[in-house]
Amino acid sequence: MRILILEDDLLVGQLLETIVSGLYPRHRISSVAGVGDAMAVWRVNHFDLLICDWNLPDGSGLDFIKHVRAQDQALPIVMVTGRTDRQSVLAAAHYRVSGFISKPFSVEMVHQKLAQVLPATPLDLDSEPVLDAFLRTASEHGIQLPTSVSTAEVLALQARDTELSAAQLAERWCNETGLVTKMLDVANSSSFRRSGEPVRTLRDAIQVLGIRTCLDQALGLSLQLGGALQDQRLRDRESTYSTLAEKTAQQARLLATKLHLDGRLCFTAGLLSRAGELATLHVLQQFVSAGGELSEEDIQQALNAWAAPLGNTLKVQWKLPLELRSLTGAVHALPAGSVKQAFVMMRAAALLATDSSPSAECQKLLRRIGLDPALYAPNDDTTAAPDAAPNA
Repeated sequence: MRILILEDDLLVGQLLETIVSGLYPRHRISSVAGVGDAMAVWRVNHFDLLICDWNLPDGSGLDFIKHVRAQDQALPIVMVTGRTDRQSVLAAAHYRVSGFISKPFSVEMVHQKLAQVLPATPLDLDSEPVLDAFLRTASEHGIQLPTSVSTAEVLALQARDTELSAAQLAERWCNETGLVTKMLDVANSSSFRRSGEPVRTLRDAIQVLGIRTCLDQALGLSLQLGGALQDQRLRDRESTYSTLAEKTAQQARLLATKLHLDGRLCFTAGLLSRAGELATLHVLQQFVSAGGELSEEDIQQALNAWAAPLGNTLKVQWKLPLELRSLTGAVHALPAGSVKQAFVMMRAAALLATDSSPSAECQKLLRRIGLDPALYAPNDDTTAAPDAAPNA
């Protein structure tokens, strides 16, 4: 299924993408900001849902809807508009607009309206699902990681949004990979690059976007359907990888502090280091939900073959700055001939997170960056102290 979003406000468009991708996982979303671009993509694609703003920089969304209706009488169309007067509603109704989303809108209202207009259905497969096809599609078109933050929790935060600071929200969400990556993605979009500097950490992203926008995005993620892993084998692996990423992030922050490096940036790199594995597990769950069967060998082979490609796809999709991508990659392997202290440190942090005591490789790396391996004995506490809030 293909979905077209025509919306010129970047923040609104990003939020609609978040909600739509949660309701209709694995379906392709095209987002454009003007009538001209919409005409161009419409000519070469078939769409199953259109979400259209009324007022656009190069024309009216209603004009585009007229064009669509001349060719497709049945396409579900939802109009996003600040116009609520009777004349406007009647004009849109003439072209059989399926639903209205009035600006400013709430995430819950959009979610409910879309579910009414086009109910989510299981993936329509013409034949038995092929695992590689699922994974290849995700690698080519990207995937959105859900979050374990509940809808109720986000709604409670929205009720007191004026009391929250960026630092407090970052502390609360610092271990939520899905939220961290979504905020980085939105904050690094072109309209937010006014300073010419990329956004590299969660707290910086929240400061750029604002508390309310971040809470809206979080609510959209929390409403995702099918985001949780139902297969116990996949849940167990997700827990393992999430824990490993958190430990790596904690070790990276501690080592960075000792080396006078950017602890927040290194924490973020560690947290994102297992995004490829987490994405693979979520695609495997989609495969199972679509009727596919998985053996333990299938799961492991998929992780071995697809974690790296999916991880690379996500780094590009999330618009991560090159420095953050490089630090994340160093967790798994140092670039050939690398002597950069931060890269060596990230690899050492990853080894400390997995080893019960420093391995020979880890000891060598620690010495390279001027740290004494003897200080990293088994049982070394890698968690943050209660009063030392992570600055992801």
